[in-house]
Amino acid sequence: MAEDPTPKLDWPDERRAQLEARRRDQSRRRLRRRRLLGGVALAAAAAAVVAILLAGSGSDGGATKSPRRSAHKSSAGPPKGNSELVRNATPQPDWAPHTGPVPILEYHVLGMPPAGTTYPELFVGRADFSRQMDWLGSNGYQAVTLEQMEKAWYDGGTLPAKPVVLSFDDGYRPQFTFALPELRKHGWPGVLNLKAEGSDLYTSNVEAMISAGWELAAHTIHHLDLTTLDSSQLKEEVAGSRAILKREYGVPVADFCYPAGRFDATVIAAVKAAGYTGATTEIPGYASRDKPYELDRYEILGSSGVQGMAEDLRSGKQS
Repeated sequence: MAEDPTPKLDWPDERRAQLEARRRDQSRRRLRRRRLLGGVALAAAAAAVVAILLAGSGSDGGATKSPRRSAHKSSAGPPKGNSELVRNATPQPDWAPHTGPVPILEYHVLGMPPAGTTYPELFVGRADFSRQMDWLGSNGYQAVTLEQMEKAWYDGGTLPAKPVVLSFDDGYRPQFTFALPELRKHGWPGVLNLKAEGSDLYTSNVEAMISAGWELAAHTIHHLDLTTLDSSQLKEEVAGSRAILKREYGVPVADFCYPAGRFDATVIAAVKAAGYTGATTEIPGYASRDKPYELDRYEILGSSGVQGMAEDLRSGKQS
């Protein structure tokens, strides 16, 4: 059997337009940033010329030392009692109370899209993913789960200085074969938004991710557009998926993920009634504690790269 079989991307028809709009937005922001950097470079060049002229006219010419950037360092190893757990699966001593916004990143398939695939933008190259994780670490970010974020928001828990949630939708094999070991290098857990039926992951794969400290969240049973269902179907997809995952894996399932980001007031009511404490959308922005059932996320596409991800985090940053 192939290690990572070609995934099945079962999405509503309007998904293509959403992805194209997202790609265009990223391209526009990259162009604006290049223009800004070009202007900064011209200003820097002009300043350099002035500095040379001043040095020639009798300035002290002494070299000014620039501060060294300190890389993000991991703390101690996994907690005692479970050698599988990554470091950030439990709160660390240097974490502090945090009730402010938190960015959530959304990934689908890690790898190159096969020829003719319907939604190639949902594939993020593995080299790109590794570079994105390295960028997060070197810029002080640390990944946590939604449950940890919610505990900090509502129950006095703690978070690192720059928390980020890394979420993975549907249940594609590379989320186990590649994302799990890649996040382990940094000591980070992820959030697996799993379809209760029809994912590419084996039960043992999901169990290994949970053992490492990943959070298991529900993503319906059949990945349907919830806004089109009657009350009975909606209850089955929302409450039924939670029941299946809890029974299958024996862990709490506190959070929900709307398929393709589609939800309305009726869907939110069903999510609340099913006992979830939060739900993630595909609305770009930082997630905030005042909208637990409309948690914003940044969708990372194949065209995002490190720069696109970094621009998302900078553009949505809130004090």
